Amino acid sequence: MKTFTLIIFLFTAVFTLDAQTIKENFEAGKTAFYSDNFEEAYKKFNPILQSEADDYETFFYKGLVYEIYFDYDKAISMLTNAIFSRPKESEPYFRRGVIYDKKEMIKEAINDYSSAVKLNKNHKDAYFNRATDYIEQKDYSNAIKDLSKVIKLDPSDDIAYYTRGKLYREKGELKKAEEDFKKAISIDKIWKNELEKEIESMKSRRS
Repeated sequence: MKTFTLIIFLFTAVFTLDAQTIKENFEAGKTAFYSDNFEEAYKKFNPILQSEADDYETFFYKGLVYEIYFDYDKAISMLTNAIFSRPKESEPYFRRGVIYDKKEMIKEAINDYSSAVKLNKNHKDAYFNRATDYIEQKDYSNAIKDLSKVIKLDPSDDIAYYTRGKLYREKGELKKAEEDFKKAISIDKIWKNELEKEIESMKSRRS
């Protein structure tokens, strides 16, 4: 009887990981994967995928592993399970939105980003990603609102200023576009050559 109990314990130990171990394995596996060390990545990821636990962390990190492996349908399934497990967590909605974007399911992605920012009003990346999807739909007004939220959360985000400036220019609001372009340049000189030409062009259009 004791031997049988020990076997059951060992089986459970192999296929059930605690939350901290799952997170550590994922981070180590991700580092290995993006360093092209696929054998090491497999060693770290496999215990997560083999885990039979049905808790939030297992579902969430399984979803992220499947995303890395480009198995988007399984990733969505796991992240959906994570959402059912903890419906007030914003991150599974955000990550599922990212995958919907990869599958070019823009409407579903926007819905998930909207859920993420409803649960976490400071989720900068969700606002930014939703803005890019609004741009895809040519919904520039809502895109500008989301980029403005990104800027409020992070006034040093030059890409948000750059993108919002492009949208203001598209809408014919040239003064606002010029202000955003100047701000982008002041944050990062990488935009200087491109945007100074844009600014001069808009000035000539206004005169």
